[in-house]
Amino acid sequence: MNRQKGPKLKFGQTTAMTGFTAIDTASFNDLRPAPIIRELIQNSLDAAVEVGKKTAVIRFRVKQIGSRDVPDIAGYKKHFRAAVDEHNRNGGLSDAAQQVVDNIEKALKLLTKGNHYSLSILDNGIGLDHTRMTSLLGQGTSVKSVEASGSYGVGHLASIPASDLRYVLYGGVVKGGQRTVSGCAVLASRSGRTHPYAAQGYLVKGFGSGKDGKIYDFIGPRSFPDAVAADLKEIESEWGHGSTVVIPAFNCFGDDRNFSLWEVVSKVAAYNFNAAIYQGNLAIEVIEADKKRLDKRTLKDVLEQDKDSKRVARKGSFFQGLRPSGENAHATYLALTEGKPHLVQTEDGDVNMRLLTPSPIGNTRIDLFRNGMWITDRIPGLSRADFTDRQPFHAVLTLNAKEGKGLHRLIRKAEGPMHDKLAFNLLSPEEKKKLRVAIRQIANKIRAEIPEIGTEEYTPDDYLLIETGGQEPGDTTRQYSMWGFPVPIQRARISQRRFSESGETTEHEGDSKGKGPKKPIKKKSQKQRSTSRPLSFRSTAIPDGAGRHIVAIECSETFDEVLLSLRVDENMDATCDRVWPDERVLLKSFEIEARGGPAPSSKMEEDKKAIQISGLSAGTTYKLVLKYEVPEELANLVEVPVFRVDLHSPPPSK
Repeated sequence: MNRQKGPKLKFGQTTAMTGFTAIDTASFNDLRPAPIIRELIQNSLDAAVEVGKKTAVIRFRVKQIGSRDVPDIAGYKKHFRAAVDEHNRNGGLSDAAQQVVDNIEKALKLLTKGNHYSLSILDNGIGLDHTRMTSLLGQGTSVKSVEASGSYGVGHLASIPASDLRYVLYGGVVKGGQRTVSGCAVLASRSGRTHPYAAQGYLVKGFGSGKDGKIYDFIGPRSFPDAVAADLKEIESEWGHGSTVVIPAFNCFGDDRNFSLWEVVSKVAAYNFNAAIYQGNLAIEVIEADKKRLDKRTLKDVLEQDKDSKRVARKGSFFQGLRPSGENAHATYLALTEGKPHLVQTEDGDVNMRLLTPSPIGNTRIDLFRNGMWITDRIPGLSRADFTDRQPFHAVLTLNAKEGKGLHRLIRKAEGPMHDKLAFNLLSPEEKKKLRVAIRQIANKIRAEIPEIGTEEYTPDDYLLIETGGQEPGDTTRQYSMWGFPVPIQRARISQRRFSESGETTEHEGDSKGKGPKKPIKKKSQKQRSTSRPLSFRSTAIPDGAGRHIVAIECSETFDEVLLSLRVDENMDATCDRVWPDERVLLKSFEIEARGGPAPSSKMEEDKKAIQISGLSAGTTYKLVLKYEVPEELANLVEVPVFRVDLHSPPPSK
C-alpha cells in the first residue's frame, strides 16, 4: 500500500526572536504536576459537559517509546540543533536555557535507545474538529460554550512542560467520525535563508491565509502518527467520540520520589474534583502495570490517605500548587456525604449547598465548586470572619450552568484563567453588584440554618489564644481569620487579691495555715485586675507582608490596661511540622488606631516583647499594625510564620 510521507513539523516565520526561556514558555521550567493535571482534567470534563455526557471518563496511560514513535523527529532535531548553535554564537545560553537544552539532549538519547515513555490522556468528550483544533493551538483562544470553564489554549500550554522535548500531540474524533490530528513543539527561534523561523513548530501540512478562520492546513488520515491513530480508534470504539493528548518523552513531572502515576493523578483529581467525582460526573482511569479507577466508590479511600495533613503543599515541593490541604479535602467529602442538602435561590441563579454542623475540622469553612471543579474557599462575603457569631460549620457550594444560569457566568468570569480564585476586578460594576447580591443571599440562607453562638463561648478564664493563618506567596487576598475558636486556658491564680467595685484591694488577716480571725484590712486603692478574671475579648490577626502583622481586637467591657504580645506557635501547624520553642516575638514598632471610640494610650514594654495598652473602651475596635522580628532560623524555615496573639492583664504592682 502506498503511504504518504509522515507528517512534518512546520516552523512559521517570525519577526520577534525568542530563546528557550521566552516569557511565554518561562513557566515550563518550574514543572509541578498539580496545575498540569488539573488543567488537563478540567478541559476533558468541560468537553464531556458540552456533549451532554453524564459521566466524563478520563484515561491516563503510560507506555515505553523510541525515536520512531515521535512524528518528524528528524525535523525536530534539525530546528533544535540550529537554534542551539545560533544562541551559542550570539553569546551563549543562560543557565535556565542550558537546563532546557540539557533535558532535551538527554531525552533524545533515551529515545534513540528506545528507553523513554509517552503519556496519553484520553477522554469521552465532544472531540476536536478543525475549529476546536485551531482554537487549541491558538494559546488561549476559546470556542467553548457557556457551560465550559476555560480555553483550549490554556490546556494546550499546560501539558507542554510534561514533555522533556516540549512537544505534544493532539487528536480528536467527533460525532459522525470526523478525525483531526495535530501537534506542537516549543523550542527557540532561529535564523533562516529567507526569513527567521518561530520557536513554535506545528504538526500540519502547512499554514493557511487566515481567511474564514483557516489558519492551519491539517494533515490527512494517512499521515496520522501511529500513537494518536491508535488512541482515536480506541476512543471511537468505546465512546464514539472524544480527544487524546499524547506527551512524548514524558518526564514523570520531574518526579524524584518514585511516586506512581496513580498516586499523583488520583490525589490531584480527588482534591480538585471532589464534587464531580462524588456526584458521579467524573471517573479517572490510570493504566500503568495494571488499571486503577477513581470514582464515587473509591474517592473516600484516596482522600483518607492524607486526611490528617493540615497544610497545603509548600513552595518548591513536588505537589506545589495543590490545594486545598488533605484535611480540608477530606472535610469537603464529609460535607458532601453527610451534610444537609439545600437549594439556595438567588436573583441570578440557583446554588446547591451542603451544610454540615459541626464542622469536621472545628472551623467554619465554605468551599465553592463550579461544574464539579474546586475553585476556592476564599469568597468575599462568605469568609469565616463573616460567621463568627455562628456555630462552626462546613458548607459546600456546587454551581452548574443549567441551574446557576447568570450566576454561573459571573463566577466563571471572576475566576480568571487558572480558575482558582474570585477576582472581582475582572467584572464590570454591574456584574460586581449582581455577584455581591447573590453572595449576600447565600450568606442569609446559611445564617437562617446555622444556630448562633452565645457570648459566653468567647469568654476565656485567662487570656485569648488566637492563631493566624499563613498566606501563600503572591496571594494578595487578605482576610481576618481564626484557626479554631478561642479556648479557655486555665492557669493557677498568681495572687489571692480580690478587687471591690471601687478598686480597693482587700486581704484577709490570719496565719499562713489559714487559722485565726479573718478581718479585712484596707490597703491603698489600686486600679488593677487579677489575671484570673475573665477578659471578654474578640481578636483576629492576619499577616501583612514580611515582618508585619495586622491585629484587630474588640472588648465587650472597658479595661484599664492590657498587655498584647505575639508568640511563636510551638507546632507551626499551618506551614510546617517542626516543633518550635514557645517564645514571644521581638516587636520592632507598632501603630494603633481606634474605630468607634476614643484612642487609647500605649507604649512598648522595655523588653520589646509586649505592648501595654491603657484605656480600652467597650464596643470599640482597635487595629494594630505590628512590625516584628523572628529568629533567623525561623525566618529561613518559613515565609509566613504562624503566631498566637496573647491578650492578658499586666502583673500586679509590687
